[in-house]
Amino acid sequence: MMPKAGGIEFICRPAAWGVPDKKLSIFARRIYKTAHMNRPTTTEPGKVAHARALCERGQWPDVLGFAEKWSTESPDEAKAYFYLGAALAATGRYAEAETAYYRALALDDNDFKTWNNLAALLFDALNQPVEGAKCLGRALQIEPGNKLGWANLASMNGQIGRHAQALECAERALALDPHMVEAQLHRARAAQALHKPEIVRAASEALAKVPPEKFQRAG
Repeated sequence: MMPKAGGIEFICRPAAWGVPDKKLSIFARRIYKTAHMNRPTTTEPGKVAHARALCERGQWPDVLGFAEKWSTESPDEAKAYFYLGAALAATGRYAEAETAYYRALALDDNDFKTWNNLAALLFDALNQPVEGAKCLGRALQIEPGNKLGWANLASMNGQIGRHAQALECAERALALDPHMVEAQLHRARAAQALHKPEIVRAASEALAKVPPEKFQRAG
């Protein structure tokens, strides 16, 4: 897993965010809506392993070249567009990355990682926080047991002023891991914004009982 930025944990690490192209962003979503086929694709494990290894080493130009060739040779491979999107985002080509992710989802819209990466891209890079939160919500329909996803969605909702939803998401994360520091912090912030001192107090008391190593991981 990659480092967090803006409360979101990225599957693939992005470069510094830039200025979005709003017209391309609209076009990218149109691709998903019109080309969406909702069918799984047959992915070659060797290609996925190779692309993942390049990502882990941060060899983004190599990932880009590999994914471009892969998507050209196998245009029905959702994973080819996923890695293309990751490489484009990491090299600062954000609008193109969005288009690639939507192409991946048009082929397979049940991939948690694609929705997660798209959520991060929209929220932090393309200045579309509401769309970003919506995409992460869709990802969590696929993996409702992902505690970090719920904590990240709590953070997103809090940043866009949806404090009731932030509190609900934080509590979903805590139902999966009562000692999750990030979720308790999001819970406390949301409760404070909603003027619910009893929940703030409960979160503070819960944090006092969290094992020290949990705080080290959160930091």
